[in-house]
Amino acid sequence: MDFLKKHYEKVTLAAALILLIVSAVLLALKVSALSTELNDAPRKAPKPQLTSHIPLQVYSNAIQAVADPPLWSTNVALTVFSATAYVAPKSNVIDVTGVTNGLPILLAVVHKPFTLLFKTYSYDADKGEGYNFQANFQFRAHSFFIRAVGDLIKDRYEDTGYKVVKFEKKTKTVDDPALGGQHETDVSELTVQHPGNKPKTLVLGQAGVEEEPVAQVRCDVASPNREYRRGQLIQCTGKTYKVVDIDLKQMVIVDSQTGNPYTIKSQQ
Repeated sequence: MDFLKKHYEKVTLAAALILLIVSAVLLALKVSALSTELNDAPRKAPKPQLTSHIPLQVYSNAIQAVADPPLWSTNVALTVFSATAYVAPKSNVIDVTGVTNGLPILLAVVHKPFTLLFKTYSYDADKGEGYNFQANFQFRAHSFFIRAVGDLIKDRYEDTGYKVVKFEKKTKTVDDPALGGQHETDVSELTVQHPGNKPKTLVLGQAGVEEEPVAQVRCDVASPNREYRRGQLIQCTGKTYKVVDIDLKQMVIVDSQTGNPYTIKSQQ
């Protein structure tokens, strides 16, 4: 008893320390157990049930069915996700690819008039020769400059197929009341010709009418109809073709890249 009385405070402090240690140990064990339970929780969770695999063809058929609705039949139960029940609707479109092997389609050839205009020229009096002729074609967006007789009417953008075959310098005396008398006016003549056609004589400053075959062309069954003349370019199916000749029943074109010629028969 004397020992307890003398060391009461020490014994009390030791007992409190022991209780504190025991409490700390129990708390650590509870924290460890809780952490383990949290880590095991995802593993114990039930696995989600995956949907059954559907072949990609089924989705393709479904998309096709939405874009192009199927023909429903009373004998077959059709669904948009059916892999075998889709029936494509009949088409009235005629496939003409085989007719021209992917080339432009010549629908028809018609003859159309157009205006030619001989505008200006230069003249060498010593040689008695004309040169540097300027001619306009009604359906072209620019003038053509021809260096000399015998040259083709063309430029870097287009070859019309016409050629200057003759030039003759002429003047004519005319009455001009505004000037109070007569004066000479230039009526020089420029003769042009397309192979296979008759020569066409143009008088300086006076419009002349010429007629030529025009091809009515379509690139494919879905594209609009367009008209092309000799010497013009056709942009079709990613390729460029030059029209080198047209007659009543066919059109001759050349692949601008390969140089291969093709004769396209008219559909009429």
